[in-house]
Amino acid sequence: MILPHPDELQKAWLELKDIHREYLAVHNVKLPSANYYADTNKSLWLAVLYFYKDKDVHKDKISEIARRDKPASGADQQVRHLKRDGWEIGEKPGVHRLDPYKPASTFINVAARKSARLHATNFAEIKKAYGGRCATCGAREGQPDPRYGGEKVSLQQAHQDPHKPGDDRKNIIPQCQFCNQAYLNDFVFDDKGRAHAVASERPVKRANKNVQRKIFNWLVEKFNK
Repeated sequence: MILPHPDELQKAWLELKDIHREYLAVHNVKLPSANYYADTNKSLWLAVLYFYKDKDVHKDKISEIARRDKPASGADQQVRHLKRDGWEIGEKPGVHRLDPYKPASTFINVAARKSARLHATNFAEIKKAYGGRCATCGAREGQPDPRYGGEKVSLQQAHQDPHKPGDDRKNIIPQCQFCNQAYLNDFVFDDKGRAHAVASERPVKRANKNVQRKIFNWLVEKFNK
């Protein structure tokens, strides 16, 4: 099968940039910073998908074009990551189809939740922004949790960062009593309820000696600099 010429893909990329400016920028869909379609992996993926707009594009075809036009890129192109940036590329496994005029539905839901959370005036509204579920494990408030003998879930005010003010609504996420008790004030969470940093020394103390030694060596190197 004849692959699209680079000139055709560059034309597609420039057209897509105009469409993004008109339809998607308002939704904060992320456009790769690239003048030429092959400047980045993501701009190449998008140019290919837009060139074949309204058609399913197999990931192997995208990888083949990437190997031709951007040889330094990896063999396996992780095109699905475009969804994280807000692009609607379909749900079929192994193939992608770009809708260049609307953001991904999952991206809209995340943006809406973030907006609702930041504009919440009380904990009840914060819980509503999360659909009445624990930000960390997804357990629904008022429902029995089979992991803990069927005890009903109660959402509690948890802090994203224990070192920041506890009365700041932007620092509050809902956690079930089980997650809140398990994590205590030992971790920093993102707004999706995922632990992404330690907030105390306790997790390090509980780690095995090999992990502790790695941490120790890293800290010595960091602070000696």
